[in-house]
Amino acid sequence: MPLPESSLSIICAAIGDFVRNGVNAATNNITVSIAAPAEVAEDDDQHRINLFFYRFEPAGIQSAVRPDEFWRMRMFCLITSFGIDEDDIPAGENDLRMLGEVMRIFHQQPVLSAVNIGSVSVRLQVVFTPVTDEQINQIWSTQSDTVYRPSVIYELALMPVIPSQLRIEPPLVGSLGHQVFGDPAQRYAGFSGSVSGPRVPLQRVNIANPQWAPQICWIYQDSCVHTLSFDVDSPEFASFSPDLWIAGDSGEPVSLIWEIWDSDGWRQAGAPQIVSPFNDTIDSMQIPAPIPGLFPETLPLPLPVAIPVGENAAQGLLYAARNVVVIEGRPAVEIRSNPLLISLYRTT
Repeated sequence: MPLPESSLSIICAAIGDFVRNGVNAATNNITVSIAAPAEVAEDDDQHRINLFFYRFEPAGIQSAVRPDEFWRMRMFCLITSFGIDEDDIPAGENDLRMLGEVMRIFHQQPVLSAVNIGSVSVRLQVVFTPVTDEQINQIWSTQSDTVYRPSVIYELALMPVIPSQLRIEPPLVGSLGHQVFGDPAQRYAGFSGSVSGPRVPLQRVNIANPQWAPQICWIYQDSCVHTLSFDVDSPEFASFSPDLWIAGDSGEPVSLIWEIWDSDGWRQAGAPQIVSPFNDTIDSMQIPAPIPGLFPETLPLPLPVAIPVGENAAQGLLYAARNVVVIEGRPAVEIRSNPLLISLYRTT
C-alpha cells in the first residue's frame, strides 16, 4: 500500500506538473522527474529535466507557531537538464535549450497557480537563487560519480506544513474597556464598566489607483461605527437595520461578503452581494443625508449570523471585496476593505 500524500509531496508534484506543461514535455520527448540527480543521470533514452528538492528551512516570518497552525517553509530546488544527441543537435545544446525553457516559464509566471490541498488553497512564489561555484560543488559532490550538468536553483515560498487538526479561530474583539477595583478580592468579579469600539477615522479612497481598496462602515443611530454588539433579546436588536456606507469608485461594483463565527470557527456565509460604492470618502463628521436607493446601502434581513442552539454567542464579519488583474495574463488578486464586526449574545 502506498504511503499517504503530504502537503509537501502534493506541492512538489504540482511544481513538476507546471514544468512538464510549460516545456511541452510530451511533444518534445522530455521526461520531468523529481529525484536526486544521480538517480536519473544514467537514463540516456530521452531528454530529462530533474527537480531535486534538497533544502527546507523555516519561513522566518513566524516567531512562534502553534502545533495546530500552518508552519510555513521555504524550499530550494535544484533543476538540472540531461539532454541527448538528437537530429544533429548535441546533448550539450539540448541541455541549454531545456534549461532555458525552464527559466523562461518561471520568469513569465513567478507566482504559480493555486494548488488545492484538501480545503486549503496554496500559491507559491518562485525566486531565482544565484549560487557560487563552491555551493554547486557541495551539492554535486553528494551525487556519487555523476557528472555535473547545467543546473539552476530556485527558492519556492511559502510551502505550508498542514496539521491534521487545525486550530479553530476564536471570536474577534469588538470593543475594549477598563475597570478599577479597590479590593483585590474583586479581581475576578464580572465586568460592569463601559466599553468602546474603534473610532472611525476619515477614510478617502484613491480611486485613481487601479488597486484601490473599498472602505465601509455601519450607519447606526446617526453614527459611523466599525463594530456592533447586541443582546438578541433586546428591542435594539429587534429594530436593527444593517445600513452601510461604502466608499470607492461608484462606477465599479464591489462584493459584500459575510463570514460567521460559532463554536465551529469562522466560515463564509451565503453568496456575495454586488453593490456600488456611494462616493470615495467616509467622513464620520459629515454623514450624507439619506438618498433612497443610493445611500445608505441597506442589506436584506435576516442577518446571516445567528446564535446556534445551546450556545450564547456568535459573530458576523462583513467586508467588501473586488478582484483586480495587477499583471496582464496573471490571475486576479482580491482586494478587501476593512472588516465590520457584529457580535450577538444571549444573557438568559
